[in-house]
Amino acid sequence: MKRFSLLAVTMLFCAVSLLLVFAGCERSATTEPSIGSPDAAASGNSGKQDPDAEGETSAKTDSPETVNDPAEAESDVLTIVRGDNSSAAVTEAAKSLRRLLESRNFQVDIKTDWVKRGEEIKPYPNEILIGPTNRPASEELHAEMAETGETYDYFIRLGAVNCIAGTDDCIGEAAELFADEYAALRAAGNTEETKEMKRVHVFPAQGMTLCGADLSEWSIVCPVVYHKEDREELELLASLFYEACGKRPAVVGASETVPTSHAMIFGTASKLTPREWDLSYIVHYDGKDLHIGGGNLWADLRALYNELIYGALGAGIDLSMPNPPLSIELEDKTVPDVNGHRAFSVSAWVTSGDAYNTEAQVKETAEAGFTKISVSGLTNDSLRRNIMKWCAIYDLEILWADAHYTSIGENFWTRYSAGLDAPHIWGLYLCDEPNSSIFPDLARCAQEVAGESLQVPFINLFPNYANQQQLGNRNYGEHIDEFFSTVEPPYASVDIYPCDTSGLYSGYMDNLDVFASACRRTKTPFSVYLQSVSFAASKRTPSEKDLEWQTWCIRSFGASEAIYFTYITPYSTAEDFKPALIDHDLKRTDRWYAAQKINGEFAALDPAFARYPENLGAFTANVSKSNVSQAFMRFTGQYDFSAVLEEIDSESPLLFGCFTDGADGYAFTVVNCENLLRDKTAEVRLKLSGKALTVWQNGNSSRLEPDGEGYVSVSLACGEGAFCEVEQ
Repeated sequence: MKRFSLLAVTMLFCAVSLLLVFAGCERSATTEPSIGSPDAAASGNSGKQDPDAEGETSAKTDSPETVNDPAEAESDVLTIVRGDNSSAAVTEAAKSLRRLLESRNFQVDIKTDWVKRGEEIKPYPNEILIGPTNRPASEELHAEMAETGETYDYFIRLGAVNCIAGTDDCIGEAAELFADEYAALRAAGNTEETKEMKRVHVFPAQGMTLCGADLSEWSIVCPVVYHKEDREELELLASLFYEACGKRPAVVGASETVPTSHAMIFGTASKLTPREWDLSYIVHYDGKDLHIGGGNLWADLRALYNELIYGALGAGIDLSMPNPPLSIELEDKTVPDVNGHRAFSVSAWVTSGDAYNTEAQVKETAEAGFTKISVSGLTNDSLRRNIMKWCAIYDLEILWADAHYTSIGENFWTRYSAGLDAPHIWGLYLCDEPNSSIFPDLARCAQEVAGESLQVPFINLFPNYANQQQLGNRNYGEHIDEFFSTVEPPYASVDIYPCDTSGLYSGYMDNLDVFASACRRTKTPFSVYLQSVSFAASKRTPSEKDLEWQTWCIRSFGASEAIYFTYITPYSTAEDFKPALIDHDLKRTDRWYAAQKINGEFAALDPAFARYPENLGAFTANVSKSNVSQAFMRFTGQYDFSAVLEEIDSESPLLFGCFTDGADGYAFTVVNCENLLRDKTAEVRLKLSGKALTVWQNGNSSRLEPDGEGYVSVSLACGEGAFCEVEQ
């Protein structure tokens, strides 16, 4: 019984196979099915299907029934043929041409030029060759274009074989011209007449000169240490020069022969460029060669884009050049790495919201006056180099936020070395708000980071409103002491968010005092996170006054960095975040503009801050012990600065931060701590030990001499601070 069943099945299978063969033969004798029809996949000439090609098919097939003889297909079928690896522009132009011809009632297929190795190329019915293909007619046309010495936008030939050639920018336009002319010739019955249409490209800056010499006399020289992708950045410059004037300088290595009389010598290929491990660079023309760049790739990229691509050539970040100049004269200059040497930095936390992965976003952050970003990207190979490149161009330091202490080990340094070996990689974010139980692990990790790299092992601590379970200690002071004694960090951070809807958090300055005192005692520089967003019903959306006041407060206690939490509006199921500096539509809010103003003022103050690097402590004036609304100003570690500030005459609550240059020079901050929800100015009169006071306000300075009673007067708007240098 089993044997009979097997025989029956075998006979049935053979019968079905014969029917399929006859059906296949019948189909191959008929018109080739239109692309996209249910029969298309069964056609021997259809090959693979490209779902994005609007029915386009390839010549690739293993079927012995492939139909390649035009005589076997209907004569009115037009076949657009593109290269199997054609550019996106050519591929789109082929699709567009098909639509245009079909709108004129032609039957049109799209094929690629692929054939098996060693197999004869057999033309399709009525071929229209678009872009470079393996067809002789196409190769001849492109060779003819090259031999003329001209640069063409497009070159179209109609006749027995129809060819369309053109640049990626113009191939779509060429396809439209071809469709119009071909339809007209077919309508007139002129299908065999050869006709050509071509347009010579007009370069917008033909005859461009650099430092007085024609671009044909220049080459680009890159350092021998450049990798392939590094060298491609200079190839891009050469391409942009070509787009502007039709001359492409050769890119050669420093050990190669320079084929021209002038050279743009980048980075360490020049003996004149700086060798500092930072982002500083020079521009210098010595009468023959142009020296540009610095001591590393990233300084070179900063110079390349700012001085040549975005600067002299006038390209946008999309590399379009609306009006390239005919003559380029570069000013000799030395450009410092400003942000890498800040006395006071301003960082943007960009990792909790929408993707931060475009040059436009990095540029916008720099435009807001930030000097650093806390960003994820170290572990993302495709994003990492772009973030590093963009931050180099706009002089931003980077704190990699995706380098957790649990992931750091021997493989870490090998795997992510490309993301660490750069002067603007400032730090690695090891942990946020750790419990004291992991302090020993953090200590080991911090030591490893210090031994393997130049980056700061960054750890952010709880504020003093954390509970015992969170801290792992009986109280906040014990937690801070154990952290510094166990971990011995080279840098520290804390987040304190004081802007409540009802006023200011009562423990704010006490928290700053406890944390800053420990940092001062251990000589540890530190950051403080600013509240720049509302994240709960009890927390208000900070105003410009709130942001400015927080920045002056943390600076008064000696912070070397303010971190905006957050820059981009976070997503969270646990907290109710309102728009931050950038909202969920990636649009700027009013806090972006407030931060830009404040950051600009503090940038102008940075040279003055740098003159007084040591914070001695802080103290308050006019704080009532019974006034509940002033509880946020109470702390125990009040510093005695009476030897410098002999008398303070004011009715307003004030915060002072005390600084020294380490010798006999002194400076101080004074901050108006009136209720931030009101608009009350503080009038302050000060009697000094010195003979005059240089006061920095709103980014500007003024020198004040004592009046007849020996006082200098300072007026501070609500939330405003000032930095004052005492002239001895």
